[in-house]
Amino acid sequence: MKYNKKIISLLILFCIILGTVNTADAFTFRKKKNNKVQAEKLYKEAKKNGKNQEEQSILTNETHSIFTLEDCINNAIKYNPTIRASIYSDEAYKTQIGQAWANYFPTISLGVDLSRSGNKYTKGGPMGFPSSQYTTMTYVPNVSADMLLFDFGKTKATADMAKRMYEASQEDTKETINTIIYNIKAAYYNILFAQAQVHVYKDTVADYELQLSQAQGFYRYGTKPKLDVVTAEYNLGKAKLNLVKAENVLNVAKVQLSKIMGIPKYTNYELSDRLTLNLVDITEDDAIDTAFEVRPELIMAKKNADAANMNLRAVRREFTPNLGIYGSYGNGLGNDYDVKSTRIGVGLNYSALNVLRIKKQVDQASAEYKEAKARYQSVKDDVYFYVKKCYMDLKTDMEAIVIAKLALDQAKEQYRQVTGRYKAGVGDAIELKDGENTYLNARLDFYNAMLNYNVTVANLEKEIGLPLKFKNETVLDIENEDL
Repeated sequence: MKYNKKIISLLILFCIILGTVNTADAFTFRKKKNNKVQAEKLYKEAKKNGKNQEEQSILTNETHSIFTLEDCINNAIKYNPTIRASIYSDEAYKTQIGQAWANYFPTISLGVDLSRSGNKYTKGGPMGFPSSQYTTMTYVPNVSADMLLFDFGKTKATADMAKRMYEASQEDTKETINTIIYNIKAAYYNILFAQAQVHVYKDTVADYELQLSQAQGFYRYGTKPKLDVVTAEYNLGKAKLNLVKAENVLNVAKVQLSKIMGIPKYTNYELSDRLTLNLVDITEDDAIDTAFEVRPELIMAKKNADAANMNLRAVRREFTPNLGIYGSYGNGLGNDYDVKSTRIGVGLNYSALNVLRIKKQVDQASAEYKEAKARYQSVKDDVYFYVKKCYMDLKTDMEAIVIAKLALDQAKEQYRQVTGRYKAGVGDAIELKDGENTYLNARLDFYNAMLNYNVTVANLEKEIGLPLKFKNETVLDIENEDL
């Protein structure tokens, strides 16, 4: 019996060691290096920051900051809760790989059997039988272990499927980062545009204040009618109202950027840049080919298709049996005897085999795999379309900037002429107002064209999946007063 006890102990220890070796693969992952993808680097930073769930921004409105575009992106990587939630989702998917490999880990059971049984006879009873009493008490602790040795690849296929799902989840997080970077850039450029609007309306207010002073002077000397003064006062009031609205748009834009950065209560900052024109250094074909290679959403769709294929493989292997070993040992006490039991064996078995159910599960997995492949192709087609569309939009926006700059130069010259005519007492208030409105709208149109171009560049970067390089060349000459 002692010999059997040692065998059972060694068997249980062997199950634990072997199971640990089998599950070691669940925590080993090959990481594909792709230095081209900006989201890859930012994903690692976000994952590192996400380990501290309670991390909050130390920025308060008592502190003034000057942010570059890169600062805003880094703030979002550090504080945006959507990214952090996606990181935790990845970790949840990662645990499923270990759960799949756990099939090879031994299952250990511990228990205690406590029982009481007996018979009692009473002397002198109605039937005249003699009295007697016998009671049995047993106390038997026991331990048992079962471990799967081989299941013809079912566990491996399930673990491979879980690994692909984990990798797909990582790509989904990278796509989330990719989208948030675009949102940061769009909000950043909208603030620059809103600042330009405020600058324009401040200039307009100053111009109309000067014109009102001139109109009042002309009226006092009798060279201009009262109508010019009233018109100048109306124009000044409207300009001040437009300035208030523009400042409100700027404040809302800053709140929007703060929200995307993950610090919604902090708005006491300025941006270090202004709207500029930079030409992207990439051809349309290269943009499409690069997107096919590095776009996280496309890689995620491919991983999902691979996972569906692994699931189909796992379901097909449900027709195969399982090979396992088992053992148990119990050693307890009774009234007048010891209770000992041992059990050891190797088994090949099916577990609740239902051929029809498995057949239908195979059909379902096959359909899901075909669906995943079709979705991958659909995503690929979408990537091709949107990259091509962004590239065409970029050309249109570039042409719009050139035209808007030409219109701005013409409107500026016209405004100088009508202003000079009014100062000389030749022009009238209506002509001056038309010239002012034309110049105002031309400046806003130019800023809006610059905004559209920069947002389209950011959108193209999002659709490709990486930041773009820019050319070192000047397309048109932009004066500081235009910006």
